[in-house]
Amino acid sequence: MTASTFNNDQLTEEAEKFARTRYPFPPFIVRFPSSNNYNRSTNKNQISPIKSTAELGYLDSTRVCGDERYTELSCVLICSICQNILWKPVACVTCENAFCRGCIQTWANKQKQPRQVTCPFNCMFQEKRAPPILNILLSKLRIYCVYAPNGCGQVLSYDALEGHEQTCQYERTPCQICQKPVSHRDQNDKHELRQCFKEIYDRNPDYVQVQFIKLLDVIEASQRRIQALEKSLGIRPQENK
Repeated sequence: MTASTFNNDQLTEEAEKFARTRYPFPPFIVRFPSSNNYNRSTNKNQISPIKSTAELGYLDSTRVCGDERYTELSCVLICSICQNILWKPVACVTCENAFCRGCIQTWANKQKQPRQVTCPFNCMFQEKRAPPILNILLSKLRIYCVYAPNGCGQVLSYDALEGHEQTCQYERTPCQICQKPVSHRDQNDKHELRQCFKEIYDRNPDYVQVQFIKLLDVIEASQRRIQALEKSLGIRPQENK
């Protein structure tokens, strides 16, 4: 059974049937935000380090891109723990409700009796693969890259999202001191204070010289305050060495 087996109306019907077998109440509807509502600011002053979807372990529903054909979805794709779109879902073998893999693992680890783990629906929990209908429905979603606030304009399928984010160039964010784009994902891409000054000096030696003089003024002022404080406390300079 693949996504091409169903059209959108059939998928909605299948999702509602699936929900009715698992919830004692009518399935609620998640309405996707319009493409204009998602924060895609490219203001450099607002750019900040962002974790990938895989690092977060969940998929915020506000990142789903709705259109005139596919604007709402029943509760079956919502994790009952984090209340977001299911990310790498697994199911409970007893009740077959699905959860994000990371969410249910965290839930289980917090329980006092690890040998008798229950799911949020109070069933004895044992992990199983998520029902195929969930993967089909998830594959139909169109999702903004998590780095959209940094400037990425890609809208991807659920299945392609993780691979894209592993290589997305907008993961890099400007250093607050020298503004050089720095990766927070690549541990080999180290960026130390010395590199900041070198980066600034290479671009504008005169600016660095001015800032260095200001820094010396601050150091000298701090030293004078320390000396005044030592004097008021009756501490000799040599006693503080």
